Amino acid sequence: MSPRKIPLNGPMTGAELDAALLKIFGENRQSAFARAIASTPRTVRSWIAETYGLVPTHIAILVRLMLQAKVTPEQLPEIER
Repeated sequence: MSPRKIPLNGPMTGAELDAALLKIFGENRQSAFARAIASTPRTVRSWIAETYGLVPTHIAILVRLMLQAKVTPEQLPEIER
């Protein structure tokens, strides 16, 4: 069975985000976000994502690109530059 093809900017549920972050970081959403996006304050977008179970498009795209590139947490500082 082949994996579902999802466009980068397609909708992403909170559960899909959790699974992706667990695969990338080996930790849950809260600790992964705290580690990877420590400089970003909690926003209305994140509240909407948590409340309605949908992930903002810009975060969904970033997470999917990281999955495709098999990014590791150690590489994140390199990517920011």
